Amino acid sequence: MSLNGETDKKMRTVEFFNMYFEKFRYIFLSNLLFIIFDLIAAGWVYLTIVLLGGFNVIAAASAAIVLNVGMAGVTSVCRYVYTKKEFSAVKTFFRGIKENWLKFLLHGIILYVLFAVSYSSTALYYSGTKTNFIFWVPLVITGLISLLVLFASYYVNIMTVTMDISLKNIYRNCLLFSFGEIKNNFFATIALLIFGAVVFTIAVILNNLAAIVIVCGMIAVLIAPSTIQYIITFYVYDDMIGILDESRKNESEEEDGAEKTGHSATEIETEEAKEISRLAPDTNDEYIFHNGKMIKRSAVEKQLGENIADDF
Repeated sequence: MSLNGETDKKMRTVEFFNMYFEKFRYIFLSNLLFIIFDLIAAGWVYLTIVLLGGFNVIAAASAAIVLNVGMAGVTSVCRYVYTKKEFSAVKTFFRGIKENWLKFLLHGIILYVLFAVSYSSTALYYSGTKTNFIFWVPLVITGLISLLVLFASYYVNIMTVTMDISLKNIYRNCLLFSFGEIKNNFFATIALLIFGAVVFTIAVILNNLAAIVIVCGMIAVLIAPSTIQYIITFYVYDDMIGILDESRKNESEEEDGAEKTGHSATEIETEEAKEISRLAPDTNDEYIFHNGKMIKRSAVEKQLGENIADDF
């Protein structure tokens, strides 16, 4: 490994912690707001225990659907934290939920179903390995598929709050990123495991059940949600946007060809221009990614008769 490579990694690590602690007040506040969804999820888990007469992993995990709706707000806050823009954490949190709650609800349902299938399949195949070696084959395949689903999940939330595109395009892009950005996905996973190891170490040091429940419960409620999303955003956001920039270049070439033939690829209606302006990325790039296509910024400004305010 080159010296420059090691230096870049050190600088990246320093940036990670500097940004986290500098903006910790936003992260902490978003976790406080997220408590609303923690309480709803806790009530749901309790209800499953009462109805089923005991704790069931798959049933209890369905509470993650509710939690993911709240993650719309947390992800919006973490996006602003990472892009280093000044903002109101409270307004951003609730605006993120208002604008994306339905998509995040669907994300939660789909990810829950995939988890349930993965968990059941893994348990079944692992049990089968005790009697027949051949069950290791589907077990390994299930593990690899589950890993790709995990990697894809890193992009679902941040892509949803960053771009106004269809669910079909979101899932397609996330699937491509799951194996196309393996390095960043592993870095994010390792960072998440380190965070988990820190919490586990704290639990071991406490060595008291009541203290463990209190301290780890406080970490889970007051720190974990935004910290987890911040870690994911830190490692996947730049390359995700970079790939979109490459799409802009390709679309630019198509745009130039269309203009030469007298047909503009950026002719848009006023209502669409208003929507693009509201959701415009916080950059000054010439092209804006909207609904799976690239829109020329100048075309939007011309339609509106004003410059686009980068408010998102």
